[in-house]
Formats: sequence, structure tokens, C-alpha cells
Amino acid sequence: MTGEETTLLANYGLKDEIRDYWSGRAATFDDSPSHRIDEEYGMPEWHRLIRQACGLEPFGNLAGHQVLDIACGTGEVSRMLCGLGATVTGIDFSETMLARARRKLVGQAWRGLLCDAEALALLPDAHFDLVVTRHLVWTLTDPMAAFTEWRRVLKPGGRILIVDGNWVAPKKSILQRVRNGLANLLEPAEEPDRIDRERHFAILSRVAYAGGLTPRKLEQDLRRAGFTECRLLSVHRLYGRGMRNASLAQRLRLTGAHRFAFVAS
Repeated sequence: MTGEETTLLANYGLKDEIRDYWSGRAATFDDSPSHRIDEEYGMPEWHRLIRQACGLEPFGNLAGHQVLDIACGTGEVSRMLCGLGATVTGIDFSETMLARARRKLVGQAWRGLLCDAEALALLPDAHFDLVVTRHLVWTLTDPMAAFTEWRRVLKPGGRILIVDGNWVAPKKSILQRVRNGLANLLEPAEEPDRIDRERHFAILSRVAYAGGLTPRKLEQDLRRAGFTECRLLSVHRLYGRGMRNASLAQRLRLTGAHRFAFVAS
């Protein structure tokens, strides 16, 4: 190994590993029903959740709202926000993910920026009415730095909507084991790629929420960063009715997961 290669390896940290992991999954990211948002059932449920988080009327929209989609990935949540009339900025630190989002959102009131979720240097203070992020918080290496930045870019009274889960959940309940068993009878689960699975757990064991991301822990950290009025929102319909077009086996596996939505202002 050359000196240059040794230096590059020494400078390759956890964040680089996380970025490369998600970049490698970009091509198949939308294949998962928990990532791709179905037009017929998923979109109405996402719109309902976003309206609830923002305190909007049942048919209200986000016209005139500046919204930040953090870790936007392939642009699915941004697509939901644009559908409600928002002007959306999507950030991700995977150029591979952003490239897919840019193609998907051509012609929409959307722009994409290559940016670290924990250091929003490209974004001004007090600019956004709403910040949304899905399946990101569990991967943060410095949650307090991230939450402080997210609060900085929000307007006074602005809100944050977090959709995530505890992927280091305790032993599965009897109900979840029954669900998984029935799902496997209907449709055997795909055997995960060994190397990909090893990378996932290697990352999970070293992030800040390696012990599990729970609503209680999330609320404590958000309040430390200056957020208030923290409350849980139900995701039962999001991963139930919103996934009607997924196979029954997929729905049985996903609806029982330790998922939650959290809003704070």
C-alpha cells in the first residue's frame, strides 16, 4: 500500500462509510415499499400526515411554504411536499441519490443541494417554515450538531417532522413473530446480501443511537437543542392503508416494525 493510499484510508471515516453505503443502494432504493411512496394509497396518507404535523385543515396545502427535506434520497418525500404546493429544497450528501431525485423532480418547485445534514453551511438562518426528514436520525453521528443546525434554519415558530424508527428494537413481540411467520409462508423473505448486511450492522453499531432511537430519547435531545411542543404522531395509517398496493407479506413485515413520527416546533 502506498503512502497516499494509507492517508486516504486513515481519512476515511464513519460518515464516508455511511455515504458510500447509501450511494450503493440508490439504484434499488425505490424498489422497497417502505421507501417508494405509492401514488394511489401512499400519497394521500403522507399528505394527511404532513397536514397534521403543520396544523393544516384536511384539504389545506403548503403554498407559500419553504420546506427543507433533509436526506432527501431519491426524492420521494420531496415529491409529496411538492404535491402539496411547497417550494422544496432537498439535501443529501450522496450525489448518486441526488442525481435520481433531480431526474424524478424535473419541472417541480424543487432544488437539490449536496450537503451534510449535520452542517448546513449552504443554508441561511430562519429560512424554512418546515423541515422534514425520513429514516435519517438513526444514522446521525452527532445528533446535537444536527438538531442545532435544523433549528437555526427554521423560521420562528417553524416545525420539524421526523419519520423514523427504532431499528435496534428489543426482542420481537409474539404478535410480530406471528406476523413474520405468516409473511414467510405467503412469500419467503429474500435472503439479504451478506456483505450488505454486515456493512449495515457495522454502521449501526457505531452511530450515536447505536442503543436504539426511541421517541423518548429523541424528544430529550430535541428539547436540549431548543425545540418545544414535541409530540408523537401515529404512523398506523401510513404503513397500513398507505401500503395497500404492497403484497400482504410485505405489509405484515413492515407494519409491525418499531416506526414512529415526531413533530416539534
